[in-house]
Amino acid sequence: YRSLQIIATPISKMPLDTFRYAGGISAPIENPVLVNKPNFFDTRRDFLFQTVISLGLDGNAFWLKNYGPNGQINNLTIVPANAVTIRQQDGKIYYDYQVNSETPMATTTTDIQHLKLFSRAGYLRGIGPIDSCNKDISAALDLRDFAANWFGQAGIPTGILTTDKPISADDANEITERWHRKQADRQIAVLGQGFMFSATQLNPRDALFTEVASQQVQQIARLFGVPARLLLTGVDGSSDTYVNLQDENQVFYRHTIMAYTDAISDALSECLPRGTRAEFNFEGLFRADMANRFNMYETAIRAGFMTAEEVRRKEGLQ
Repeated sequence: YRSLQIIATPISKMPLDTFRYAGGISAPIENPVLVNKPNFFDTRRDFLFQTVISLGLDGNAFWLKNYGPNGQINNLTIVPANAVTIRQQDGKIYYDYQVNSETPMATTTTDIQHLKLFSRAGYLRGIGPIDSCNKDISAALDLRDFAANWFGQAGIPTGILTTDKPISADDANEITERWHRKQADRQIAVLGQGFMFSATQLNPRDALFTEVASQQVQQIARLFGVPARLLLTGVDGSSDTYVNLQDENQVFYRHTIMAYTDAISDALSECLPRGTRAEFNFEGLFRADMANRFNMYETAIRAGFMTAEEVRRKEGLQ
């Protein structure tokens, strides 16, 4: 949940720019309505967020295309990935999906835009982190359940009554029952005949399986390509300095975030008129801190390829 939230949140807030390509020249144009609001009923943020979540959970996302009177796509609706079955027949790819209907609907790429997070030759569906490494996630779930049941259902006694004298099984059962009755009301326990009580204790690290849990969090962070520190854990031997964190963020944006944005950008561009492309604007994510930006602007102004007015506009100042 947290890994996907960390990936989906910045993508859903990133601006999109549209470009027209003609004669080998790219020119920025005003965003079409489809880019600013892909779905009639959802905000662009929700549309992008849900698309990223679908890619992260399933490795696939599906958009149902709706066409306007002019023959161009004017609305995109996200179809749950687990509701779609892909088949190939007579050289065509068909998408069978069933959403709140008893009769499955079948369509082709004309009406379905298929996004893949990890594409493989010869496979109709893409693969996601959970499918590729489900054993690692299952191990984390097993550890969570084992830790939760350790004291309640694992058969570990709260303590041990011992004596240096031989006793029969009946005496042992009777003493145990009397001990339980006393402890149920938190009464004072009186031990005799050489009996001693020792509590079964685990230190907090052992009781919570801290080290194993931390390793599994790191494994899931590695699986989704999320910096471990963002999941409130760390890798042994790593140091968190300002430069290191900046470099780590840059790697996260380039090698994790862009895997999702490239898939969305390509798919959205295919829904636009030919020669038009929508691209995410990474400037906000790659933006340097204020001191470095001002130094860069100063150098740019002195070199003569930026003006003070351009700098002010870039910083959102009047």
